[in-house]
Amino acid sequence: MKNRVHITSLYGLGGIAGVAQKRVVEAAKQLGFNELAIFKYDDLTDSPSELSKRIDGIIAGLEIGDTVIFQSPVWISPNFEKRFIDKVKAYQGKVIIFINDVPPMMFASNEVLMPDFIEVYNKADLLIVSSENMKEYLVDKGVTVKKIIIQNLWDIPVEFEKTSETKYLSKLSFAGSDKKFGISEKLKSSDIKVEIYDNRPDNKVIPNNTHYSGYVDEISLLSRLHEGGFGLVWTEDMYWREYMKYNASYKVSTYLRAGIPIVAHKSISCANLIEKNNWGILVDTLEEAVEVINNISEKEYQKYIDSVSKVSFLLGSNWFTKKLLVDSIYKL
Repeated sequence: MKNRVHITSLYGLGGIAGVAQKRVVEAAKQLGFNELAIFKYDDLTDSPSELSKRIDGIIAGLEIGDTVIFQSPVWISPNFEKRFIDKVKAYQGKVIIFINDVPPMMFASNEVLMPDFIEVYNKADLLIVSSENMKEYLVDKGVTVKKIIIQNLWDIPVEFEKTSETKYLSKLSFAGSDKKFGISEKLKSSDIKVEIYDNRPDNKVIPNNTHYSGYVDEISLLSRLHEGGFGLVWTEDMYWREYMKYNASYKVSTYLRAGIPIVAHKSISCANLIEKNNWGILVDTLEEAVEVINNISEKEYQKYIDSVSKVSFLLGSNWFTKKLLVDSIYKL
């Protein structure tokens, strides 16, 4: 009997992280992989024997020699991840760990957990990591796994209405929390239009150039972004900017799927891809971004649109995720 490939999927996780995991699983199912459902819970309430039984239930369908792609983190605990992978390894198959995020890098309060996560990662036969920068960082922290595949981009397999041609606009669109990333404050004195897809803050003077669109669903967001201008991938929070050197940003994929060029900091993890493929502008400051945008001709803007349209199609068809999964199995 042919050995099968399984992939974990976390239930009970909201937000972009939850959506990203589910989309990877959908792409995997299209390749014939089997889903292993894990429900997010507090494993500290489990005794070792209860934890063992719980994991046995999740992997009950495994057979000797099967391959498991484990999406990490499961936002439970490193202990759960260690025990889960140890159980899978007992089936004498291969384990691929697809690192969606690295909690010790995301939150200062979690930095102490880095040795635990390195221990988890080193149990893998192959790692999928978000970027070349992430690969170098994790190796420096003690990862010894020799087979490593780079992700680079999340797919956005969503169809949306394109009511008009994308056109040059002196506008920056930002899909995210203004309070968290500090966008409007930094751009308030500029002459560029700023569209923020976040709820309008209470008790705050809104700059004349800034408009809050509130939360819109993904299909509407893509349609509206498609109208034109530039998509902003940015933060004024230096801790988060440091993490953006390593992680695969969902915002990057969202703007590219919508068909508009990106404005990002030069240190972003996918800077080489943006520059090499003419997907947008890399700058050191938002002031520099405004100056560049205001001096771009419509002809130059159209060149960005032509370049972005190619990757937009691929992102919409799950191309990157499927290639990533197939390459990982092949490399094993």
